Amino acid sequence: MAITRYFWQICAVAGTLAGATTGFADETSPEPAAEVGAATVTTSGDPFGDEVGPGLGIRSLVQTRYMQTWPTSSRTGERDLSQANDGWTLNRAFVRIAGQVSPELSGRFMVDFADLQRNNTVRAIKFAYAQWAPSSRVKVTAGLFKRLFSLLELLPIADYEFADTGLGDTLIKDTGFGGRDIGAEVSIRPLAKKRWLKMQLAAYQGGHVGSDSRVDGLINGRLESTPIKNLHLGADLAWRRRATTLGNQTADGQQDAGWAWSADAMWQKKHYEIRGEVLGGDRTDIAYRHNPETGQDARKFLGWWLLAVAKVPLGKTILLPAARVEWLDVDRDKPVGAHWLSSAALNLDISANLRFLVDFTVHRVQAGTMPLSQVPQGAADQGGVWLPFHDVNDTRATVQIQAKI
Repeated sequence: MAITRYFWQICAVAGTLAGATTGFADETSPEPAAEVGAATVTTSGDPFGDEVGPGLGIRSLVQTRYMQTWPTSSRTGERDLSQANDGWTLNRAFVRIAGQVSPELSGRFMVDFADLQRNNTVRAIKFAYAQWAPSSRVKVTAGLFKRLFSLLELLPIADYEFADTGLGDTLIKDTGFGGRDIGAEVSIRPLAKKRWLKMQLAAYQGGHVGSDSRVDGLINGRLESTPIKNLHLGADLAWRRRATTLGNQTADGQQDAGWAWSADAMWQKKHYEIRGEVLGGDRTDIAYRHNPETGQDARKFLGWWLLAVAKVPLGKTILLPAARVEWLDVDRDKPVGAHWLSSAALNLDISANLRFLVDFTVHRVQAGTMPLSQVPQGAADQGGVWLPFHDVNDTRATVQIQAKI
């Protein structure tokens, strides 16, 4: 396949350039054995973690999966929506270049070739930013990077124990509170013990490509604390001051003004970890707030998720069984919109760079709830009346292999 050939060619060229330059970091050496709870604090969302060595280093990650979904609906459109991601897919094909030019200045760039294969060029660049750390307590970031919202967005996706990040993560990306954006962020650790408090404040463009670009389109703030050794706490607040404008584009993907908040916790012990989060806010995705065909007028959302993972060493191999439950109400003000998600997963880390995953997920949804999509869809019945497609109960199995190079 052409896209796969181009992916490995770029890896080879970049690797040659890195190795040919004096002082570039050697990233071919083995990593430490995978540890549950390795990320004791939230990160930039970098799938390879926050640590960047001196010089320039290149990493790649390939994630291939097979998915099968069994929906309960017999309506063709609803069944097709539920099974849209079934079959073999190249889920991720990351190439990341990162390095330090001095102890104070570093930068990262990452592209996902899987998005290019899906002709999704707008989202192919995952981040491109520079960081300046004038002291160990202050860090300034500028460029394209993760918005400061939700623990699911801020931890490395390569370490996540399930095949997807869940319903809440999908919704905050649709509403524009999560995901990536262009902007600037300041991070400060003001207390004597750094782990007691980390304060972050960021301002972003606040919209999708083609929208208006303002210095304060979206404001995000986050507080983090590790009050005791095994417990990490976090809280987020996001504010879009005004609706985005898209010129001659449609309202699909446009966001309205609004607020969102979240609070999260991680508890870690040697062989166990528990993570959870509660989040809520305004339905700023305009396709749902003002859709005359469906009559949908969702104004608020509220949800929570909880997961637990254990680490079972088997010689050099590590077994990571995990369980997750999630509840999300996408239309809090009405008697529809509730989702329930439960997952069981088994991860097998053959090494620090090779992981096999089997995920089994059951999704239940309240009757009459619209799909988690920015574009409500439907079809006309025999009488010519337009009937919207609704989200449906389904069961999904996923097998995935992930390799980091």
